[in-house]
Amino acid sequence: MRFRTLLPFLLTSLITISLLWLTQIPLGVKGEWNWERIPFAAAELIPGWIVSGIAFAVYLLLALIALSRMPYCRWYELAVWLTGLTAAAGLWSLLLQDSPPGEYRLSKAAFVLYYKGSSGYFTQAQTEIHDASNFLSNYEAKMEQGDVLHEGTHPPGLPLFYFTLIRLSEIFPGLQSLLLDTQPASFEEAADVIAGMTSNSEHPLTPRDRAVLWLATLITLIMSSLTVVPLFLLAQEFTSRTVSWQVTAFWPLIPATLIFQPKSDALYPVIAILFLYLWITACRRNNLIYAFLAGLLIWGGLFLTLAFLPVGACAVCFSILQLWPQLTGSRDTRISWKAFALTSFSGLAGFCLPILILAAIFDLNLLRVWFLNFQNHAGFYSEYTRTYWKWLLLNPLEISLALGLPLSWMVFRSLCTRIRFAPARESLHVDSSLTPLLLSCGIVLLLLWLSGKNMGEAARLWLIFLPWFLLMTIPYWQAVPHSQAGERGPSGSFLKMQTVWILALTAQAVVCVATVSRITGFHFPPG
Repeated sequence: MRFRTLLPFLLTSLITISLLWLTQIPLGVKGEWNWERIPFAAAELIPGWIVSGIAFAVYLLLALIALSRMPYCRWYELAVWLTGLTAAAGLWSLLLQDSPPGEYRLSKAAFVLYYKGSSGYFTQAQTEIHDASNFLSNYEAKMEQGDVLHEGTHPPGLPLFYFTLIRLSEIFPGLQSLLLDTQPASFEEAADVIAGMTSNSEHPLTPRDRAVLWLATLITLIMSSLTVVPLFLLAQEFTSRTVSWQVTAFWPLIPATLIFQPKSDALYPVIAILFLYLWITACRRNNLIYAFLAGLLIWGGLFLTLAFLPVGACAVCFSILQLWPQLTGSRDTRISWKAFALTSFSGLAGFCLPILILAAIFDLNLLRVWFLNFQNHAGFYSEYTRTYWKWLLLNPLEISLALGLPLSWMVFRSLCTRIRFAPARESLHVDSSLTPLLLSCGIVLLLLWLSGKNMGEAARLWLIFLPWFLLMTIPYWQAVPHSQAGERGPSGSFLKMQTVWILALTAQAVVCVATVSRITGFHFPPG
């Protein structure tokens, strides 16, 4: 391996560590929004780093063994490897989140989910929702009040999610006992602090509430870890299993996926990427069932948050780009207008059906609720001033750090360098429709960046789009084998052929640990 291959990963790791640990450069715009640094506490951090190193070594070994099996394994073995990767991602997340000092450990989960200042949906479910039917019937009127923070800018999905968890905990005492028994010490300590502060209030923290908060934390962690499954399946639509695995293995090592847990933003990537997989597969194979399920899924996403609007826009953009040869009269296209119309109708049916059901049963005009949410969100910037041009310049750096600079460099390399290995396209299972997908993702992200809708907290708000950046690295990993073959011939061992991937994964893990143990996604003390 040439030194110039090693250099970018070395530099991106050093730049991240230097910026976060050796400087006090504000991570944001002064007077508007900043991400805070966690104070250095060697006695607590160093043991956490050691545990993280061991955990990564195990993760890397699992990923390597699975990678060696990718060209040969059958579907059931592949299912086992994806299950293992999901479990490893969850364990890595638990261990790494518990490595920072003090209240920045898993204890943050209790504070973040309980206090209205950082979330508010649990509190809303605990104090305001006594009957789901009445809540839905009155939700439109509630949105008309014009709140510009959490409650006024979101559809009713998240409060109902917490209301459901509360009811589950009440109906199944055994589940509540299990959840209370499995809480880690740091989470228990945080819950004790909240219990002490709320003991004389109208709504003191109860054992049921502790169980619900821990259950919500676990669900968020599991959902985030499960992102690897649809991400792999979507990548496999456009490239080989080997490249798909190489791309997917980076997901658990993205700093933002850990820093912002257990906020609801960590729930969204798996839903968003599963929707894209279903829709793209439906379009490519004329699968009406997949299209209907995709419609249901994008409705479910929008029932939680308007952040799924750009995800839907990406799917529409992909469909248009797929149809473009037909629109321009190209003879090479194999797209049938009739098949596309049926697929679109099926997807639209899946999207509209739950909207009509909610309107008929609960008198909830969800379209108007979405409009009011959008209107209220626009009002946020009227109350909390942001300087457009400053955030326009800062957001790319913020997203790069949230993704991890090694991955950001690979995205840049993939998008700015043309693949020069056309003769090997068939052996690499390269699909021509990868270009419309990457172009769709790029167009939506560019428009979102220029819109100024994420001026502050873009690292958290863009969490739903971070799997797209991994898809953008597919061309990079398709090109690496040819580059290595040119350097040392075709007889290299498996480990030698994966040297670049191992190095990239290690650099990304170093950056992930350095970022998670230094940056907090939440402002403490909670309030």
